[in-house]
Amino acid sequence: MATYKGFSTKSFNNSDPTTIVGTIDNDFGPYSLADKELIIMDLLNHFNIRKGEKLMNPNFGCLIWDRLFDPLTPALKDAIINDVDAIVRSDPRISVLSRISIQESADGRGILLGAEIILKATNQLVNLNLLFDGTTGVANTTLPY
Repeated sequence: MATYKGFSTKSFNNSDPTTIVGTIDNDFGPYSLADKELIIMDLLNHFNIRKGEKLMNPNFGCLIWDRLFDPLTPALKDAIINDVDAIVRSDPRISVLSRISIQESADGRGILLGAEIILKATNQLVNLNLLFDGTTGVANTTLPY
């Protein structure tokens, strides 16, 4: 698998430098990521971009940011599920996406997204739990993956 070495605004757990605990911090690295952590980081990057924000690729990004404060109707849940499914399936390192759950955050200012993915190289199941926070505008991991 690929390895990324470089600098970032990602925050890592001090006791385990391969565990990402948030997305914004003043710890600018250096660090390296490989395998599972790199795939998760790439997915987080995709989820943190609003559709139409990426230059020359208006279909790249996540629908949730444009619909964050809309009522969470069954039709909107279906649209989000389809968008999340398309995002995950666009990564060739992931073979299956199953069990997507979507709910409003407790404070009503965000959306909680839960999904299970299987990594092709290791056949490993990963539970991805994200909070799309309307107050900060960042998708954060809410639980360890």
